[in-house]
Amino acid sequence: AKMAEFACLAIDPEYRGGGRGDKLFNFCQAQAKKLGFNQLFCLTTRTEHWFLERGFVEQPVAQLPQEKQALYNFQRKSKVFVKPL
Repeated sequence: AKMAEFACLAIDPEYRGGGRGDKLFNFCQAQAKKLGFNQLFCLTTRTEHWFLERGFVEQPVAQLPQEKQALYNFQRKSKVFVKPL
């Protein structure tokens, strides 16, 4: 599988609730697909609900690309989520 990482989406609290996060996510998702990726992955310690609501599924660290597995910090206890495109 050709995987792209989705990382670092933040919306200022004053601008939340207007769908801006979804618009940015949908744009990034479309770009990844256009570039030939067939899966998105993310690492999160606090916002798993947001990713689950958008079709991501929790996966083991072993599902990450090899280079990302090598850099994975087990002390952070980030959860891995993957979404097919």
